[in-house]
This record gives sequence, structure tokens and C-alpha cells, in this order.
Amino acid sequence: MKISIIIPVSNDLKLINCIKSIDENVEVVISLNKASKDIKKLVKDILHNQKLQRYLKIIVCEIDEASIAKAYNNGIKHSSYSKVLLMDSDCVFEKGTIRKLNNNLGNNFLSKGKVIFKSNSWASSVIAKAREYHTSDKVNAYSPPLLFKKTIKKYIKGYYFHPSLCWSEDSEFDIRVKKANLKIAYDPTVVIYHPALNLRSDLKSSFWYGIGRRIGVEVGVRDKPIGVLGSFRKYVLEASKEKGLITGFYLFVWKMSTLLGYHAQKILKLRG
Repeated sequence: MKISIIIPVSNDLKLINCIKSIDENVEVVISLNKASKDIKKLVKDILHNQKLQRYLKIIVCEIDEASIAKAYNNGIKHSSYSKVLLMDSDCVFEKGTIRKLNNNLGNNFLSKGKVIFKSNSWASSVIAKAREYHTSDKVNAYSPPLLFKKTIKKYIKGYYFHPSLCWSEDSEFDIRVKKANLKIAYDPTVVIYHPALNLRSDLKSSFWYGIGRRIGVEVGVRDKPIGVLGSFRKYVLEASKEKGLITGFYLFVWKMSTLLGYHAQKILKLRG
């Protein structure tokens, strides 16, 4: 199958589970970004794994900074095929997902599947519902799992992912895809699985998303986020009707963490 799967990784040892879940003869581009010693050792072991090498063509590329946007761009640059599939190192494919994504692509530019967030506690089940609200309940070009043709580049302002956006890079990508009126072939039966999230890690992620949002505003590619009252209306009053009151309140807390990161960026002045 002429597809290149791009997997950015910095320090996530679950990468091996992700690669072992690939059930098609494809190219895999491991895109290291400020990789740890443990990851480099794991990647070396993967390259010497004869069982994996029998059906996967594995390429490794590297940048010296932690940036998913730049890791995606570098991975795409080093890929061989005209179709690329974006995947997270901590997720695994359900059997048949890669083939379904490819079959659904057809004459479209993008093919999208669903992320199922696992849960192992009451808190992680609430987080899973909240994540579904952002990632799976609406058709979008978020990654993963997202398959697209490289030719999409000429329709979305001539680049894949904005190099300044260390975080929230896929939401900015989604905005350009929708502005270009490109159809996304979405199939909720095409599934990957994400490990259970705990409260601390999820709110930490939302904080960094907020930083990414402000960087996007500063470089002129994102609009300002809605404030506290707007967030209360959107999540507590509206989302709770669909996801339940507890999940709605958690979505509001998650958004407040995002806003905290957004305003903290004014002081931190981080850049990709």
C-alpha cells in the first residue's frame, strides 16, 4: 500500500505498540523531535527488528527541537509516497483501519477516522467524553488518524503545518482545510485507540493548547478564543445537554486551563 505513516515522537515509549498495530505493508516515517536517549535506543531496536522489517519500510528523520508541527513537516518531507497518514505515538490502530482510511479517500483530499479514548476510572471516563466532544463529535481535519494527499498543499496556503505552532497545529490546519472547502471523508467506524488520560495530564495539555492558540493569534493565523462567559454558555449550558452536566462542567474547566495558557504566553513568549 503506497502510504507513508508519519509518527512524531519525543519521549513516548508507547511508540512500539503503535508500530506493532500497523497491519498493512506501508512506509513508516518516525519523526524524532528532541528525542530522548530512551527513544533513540527504542528506534534503533525497531530498525533491527526483522519481523517488522519484513512488511514495513521504516525511515527515521530528526529535528533538534520539540515541535509536533515541525516534526510533521519534516516527516512529510522525508516520506516517499503521495499519501500521508498522521498518527500519534501513544495510539494504536484497530485492525483494518489503515485500509478503510485509504478506501474512503477516493477522489477526496482527506480521509478521517475516530479516536476512542479508553478509560480506567470515573475521572478518565469523564475526560474521554470531553475529548470526544472536541475530536470526534464533529467532522474535522484534526490528527490522528488523518490521511491526506500531499497535493492538498497548494490549496491550503502552500504549507502543511505552521512552523511557529508547537501546539494546536492541527486545529489551525483544520481551519485552512475548511476555508478551502475541501471535503473530509469521515467514517466513525474507522478507529484508533488512545490510552486513558488522567486529570493532571489532560489539563496540562489544555494549558499548552492555550499557549499554541496565543502564538497563532500573534503570528496572525488564529482568532482570539471566547472568554469565560462564552465558554460557560458553550460548555455548561450547551455541551452538557449532549454529554451530561459533569462532562459539561469539566469541558468548562478544561477551557479555563486553555485560557490560562493563552494569557500565560504573554509572559512566557514561547516560540516554535
